[in-house]
Amino acid sequence: MPQPYALEHLHLAPASEVVRLLAQFPDIVPESFGDGEYLVREAEPEGAVFLIVQGGLVVEQASPTPGTAPVQLALITAEPEACALIGEMAYLGSQARTASVRSCGRTHALRLEPRHIDGILEGYPGLTRLICRQFSQRLKATDQTLRTLQDRFALSPGQRLAQAGEILFTRGEPATRLYQLAAGSVRLEGPEGARELTAEDLPQGLLEPEAFLAGHPQRVTATVTGMAFLAVIDLAHRNALVRCFPDLVLGLLARGGPPCDV
Repeated sequence: MPQPYALEHLHLAPASEVVRLLAQFPDIVPESFGDGEYLVREAEPEGAVFLIVQGGLVVEQASPTPGTAPVQLALITAEPEACALIGEMAYLGSQARTASVRSCGRTHALRLEPRHIDGILEGYPGLTRLICRQFSQRLKATDQTLRTLQDRFALSPGQRLAQAGEILFTRGEPATRLYQLAAGSVRLEGPEGARELTAEDLPQGLLEPEAFLAGHPQRVTATVTGMAFLAVIDLAHRNALVRCFPDLVLGLLARGGPPCDV
């Protein structure tokens, strides 16, 4: 639990906006957080905004992969002459917390309520600029994080190196995996004959995506003809494949989908 503390030891400049703010709003609560203690938690309803006057913080989000550690978004440090703000996105956006924030070491903060923020926006240009700057930085950081997570977790492919002669799948068996050829070559054999293909010959390097997407049996047998490097996508990520390659899926639909005969 956060503990109250005295502001005197922080050596705030007498003319600083923080001192003026405390004089105008004597009900602002100073709170001290211990190492690892959470100031806010992801998905909580909006609440107080924290003006960090000294200390360090870790900003993190729950991992999209269950059972794994949270994803660290940012490290924040603050000193009396360079404060930081936590919780402004929930306040300004009227939404639940988008991330958790925990103290790294001892952190000293001021708990601000909505009316305190209103007062800042009306009469404290320096703190207002801080709010606007951090809001912009948070949006930029969140956008970058989402892009990184999409690249990292959207398909969660496995990787494998296949040797010449290895059979990846056989005609008529369930299409429970989708192979994406990154390097090497594969021979496909079916009722229409045999053909040898490289990644450049395949849509997005994908081997027979029609059967995988439609849940049909494999139409051909795929055999590695030279050492090949492949990504392997399982059925649990079939929806992610649709999101990542919408043009491919639309093209298959336009052709009427894969045939059902084997």
